[in-house]
Amino acid sequence: MEAAGTEAGTGTEEPRKTNKKAKKAKVKKDKWGQPLLVPVDDAEQASEDEQFQRNVGEKAVVPEEGTESHELTKVVVSGMPYSATEKQIRDLFKDIGPVSQLQLSRFPDTGNFRGLAFVTFQEGEMVTNALELDGTKMGNRFIKVERCRICQRKRKFGFHDEPKKVDGCFSAYVGNLSWDVTEDDIRDYFKDSKISSVRLALDKTTGVSRGFCHIDFEDDDSLEEAMKKNQLEFHGRAVKIAYAISNRN
Repeated sequence: MEAAGTEAGTGTEEPRKTNKKAKKAKVKKDKWGQPLLVPVDDAEQASEDEQFQRNVGEKAVVPEEGTESHELTKVVVSGMPYSATEKQIRDLFKDIGPVSQLQLSRFPDTGNFRGLAFVTFQEGEMVTNALELDGTKMGNRFIKVERCRICQRKRKFGFHDEPKKVDGCFSAYVGNLSWDVTEDDIRDYFKDSKISSVRLALDKTTGVSRGFCHIDFEDDDSLEEAMKKNQLEFHGRAVKIAYAISNRN
């Protein structure tokens, strides 16, 4: 009788465990713990967007431990639908306050919006209010709103010996750039010089700026004019400008 009771108990317990596993397998949540209420295509976007956020965080958003600081008037908004427009993003923050600058991150190959944007307000208090929109539903997705962190990794922007000017070379290295600086921003900053090309260093995987570029000027006067801006503020950071190092020995 005891053996029979043991067998009966075992027989009822195992199916219960199986049902629990089955229930766990059916529950799908996004990276904020919210259940996915989207079709398969949006779920694929969520997976790609999460991977992109990890890559961006390594390069531009998440600094090393103990070196964290934030932009006073800027937030990062991620997890938005790829179909979101600039107007929809501005409308999202219309009750927070005036948006002085909105920068949409796009795929480098197609130019399509990738669900990530940098929103700059006129005052720092607006950032605190904007953070309350974290977890808000936009379309069929729950967005993430967080302060824009400044990466302060220990990187050597200077040189042990300043590179010497090479005769006939009209190129310059420009470092310590803000992560959201575009080629148009660079050309506008050096508008007093004649520029033939700008080679902005981008991460091959994410398309995000690596924080430096090389500029080819048309003549020596333009190069020297650009050198005067060394250590001046550009998009909130002191840029490092030096003569380009020749690869030829």
